[in-house]
Amino acid sequence: MIDFKESQGSVLDEKREKAFLEHLYNSIPAAIAITSTSGIISMINREFTNLFGFTSEEAVNNNINDLVVPDDLKEEAIRIDSLASMNNKEVRQTLRKDKFGNKIHVSLVAASIVIDNEIVAHLFIYRDITTERKNQLLQEILFNISTAALKQYDIKEICPIIVHELSKIWDTNNFFIALYDKTSETLSLPFFADEKDSFYEIPITKTITGWVIKQNKSVLLKENDLKILEEAGDIDLVGTPCKVWIGVPLRIESNIIGVMCLQDYHDENKFSQDDLSVMDFIANQIAIVIQRRMILDNLILATQKVEESALTKQLFMSTMSHEIRTPLNEVIGLTNLLIQGNPREDQMEYIKTLKFSGNHLLTLVNDVLDYNKMDSGKIVFEQTQFNLSDFLEEIMRSYSFRSKAKHLSFDIKKASNLPDEVIGDPTRLNQILSNLLSNALKFTNQGSITVLIKELERTGNQSKMEFTVTDTGIGIPKNMHSLIFDRFAQASQDTTRRFGGTGLGLAICKKLIELQGGTITVESEPKKGSTFRFVISLGVSEKGSQTQTAESPEDYTGLEGKRILVAEDNKINFFVANRFLIGWGITVTHAENGQLALDILEREDFDLILMDLHMPIMDGIEATRIIRNSENPKIRNIPIVALTAAIMSESYDEIDDLNINDYVLKPFNPHDLFERIRKHIK
Repeated sequence: MIDFKESQGSVLDEKREKAFLEHLYNSIPAAIAITSTSGIISMINREFTNLFGFTSEEAVNNNINDLVVPDDLKEEAIRIDSLASMNNKEVRQTLRKDKFGNKIHVSLVAASIVIDNEIVAHLFIYRDITTERKNQLLQEILFNISTAALKQYDIKEICPIIVHELSKIWDTNNFFIALYDKTSETLSLPFFADEKDSFYEIPITKTITGWVIKQNKSVLLKENDLKILEEAGDIDLVGTPCKVWIGVPLRIESNIIGVMCLQDYHDENKFSQDDLSVMDFIANQIAIVIQRRMILDNLILATQKVEESALTKQLFMSTMSHEIRTPLNEVIGLTNLLIQGNPREDQMEYIKTLKFSGNHLLTLVNDVLDYNKMDSGKIVFEQTQFNLSDFLEEIMRSYSFRSKAKHLSFDIKKASNLPDEVIGDPTRLNQILSNLLSNALKFTNQGSITVLIKELERTGNQSKMEFTVTDTGIGIPKNMHSLIFDRFAQASQDTTRRFGGTGLGLAICKKLIELQGGTITVESEPKKGSTFRFVISLGVSEKGSQTQTAESPEDYTGLEGKRILVAEDNKINFFVANRFLIGWGITVTHAENGQLALDILEREDFDLILMDLHMPIMDGIEATRIIRNSENPKIRNIPIVALTAAIMSESYDEIDDLNINDYVLKPFNPHDLFERIRKHIK
């Protein structure tokens, strides 16, 4: 509220007082207008003229709202007048227009002038906040564009957001972003909006956009400027001629990745040099956003390629497992049948050689496939109770024959305090020891190989055991001690050529041991042999517990009269399995695929199913799923043992919910197959 009271005894005469007030009025750095209560201007100051362009003669006696209020804000202006009358003062940010129709962001103070408690006039004070508002708006625009770039997954999805944000300060009806491919010298248009023309990709040669890229500078070109460039041969105008064209490079450091452009077909004064400067600033920020999006896109693409590569590798390894193990199963299975057929002594030598070569090939295949499983983190360790003494005797029998063939001394020594029954994964422990012993046999030509097992400590039902494999072989240089545990690494370059192998054996040992929480070390010198020492923990079973170790191979009794359905598409594999099953007194029915197996199950009763997972028409996975969902409890609850040549862990995601009772991996060990069947049969 401004209240002028009548001055008493003023020393200034009226003329001097008026001059003083006018000087004060014009010195204030804000636009001021005084109006009647009806809005008719009676006085403006010099800053009002500077801001809105109206002289005193042009403003006085005109309505303030008609003079500076845009048409779409007239109702708002009336409300401001009303609020100023009621509250004596109203403050807000709004838009006003100048003499030429340009909109100006202002901070407005509207107040009532009161004399003797009566409103006699209105006072309007305007402060230009266009720059402040534009800076604030720019920050909002850049923030919104940057945020969108992080959320969107395609540069084409970002462009409409950029256009929407820029439309807050410019007319973007004729706007495009062109991305520059330096290799092909072309411009791609991820966003193009135009009233007249339509383009998707254009060559850089002779275009205005290409000219901007070559000049490496921002330009504001009016109609005449464009004609001059065309007449000079610098550009060839393509599309509908425009009145004004503004373009700024999108720069990343010293490289131009594209151009951002605005144009207008009607008004050559649509854009100014100030707009060019602002647009140049925004373009630099957008270039960073686009680059960041491109980096993210490339990263996402690279990640997808890695994932696809890993999936391809996984599928390849699974397929290779099936394709290689299937013929191996045939070879080793037929070899086992030949051995059981009491061949002549001269034939036995050939058969043993065939069996050794088959098992050697199987070892190489297992090395590659097992390492792939461990590398993908999909290996699962069983917790099976087994007799440690029987386990070590089996190792002894296996490697005594091979040691004698090389005239080497072989012995397994175990401490007296070792537990009889332990719980762990005997298959993986066998694999570790077999790899170490195979290496010892391979690299030892004279002397001995010794295995020593002792208990380091026992905590509750856990026993920490140390296994030591010592040989008198060629030894390993100290600088190779850490490298030999890397995959495909050998102690010397000619090791594979001279001794064979994949270079995966020790890497697999290390992985298997570490995945079970253990450690492995080596002590070795050239010509002084090697000692490999590993420590793992095994569970200790209560004394008197029944061992799950398989009975001797000669005792295949207990399955006589049982009925088994074998779902197997490979005729030779079925022939091998069938010979063993019949030999154990089992009645066998054959189905060549999963669909036939389901049809037979509807007609006949069986004690167990041997199910191959990979079959034509319907595979074992789908057939098992249907069986487990059957309404018939006799079918739904039948034991299923998967007999497969595939890597089990590769199919784990598909079969983990199928309730398959057990797995036997081809090529199968006959008594292993026998024990798995006997364990689960009704």
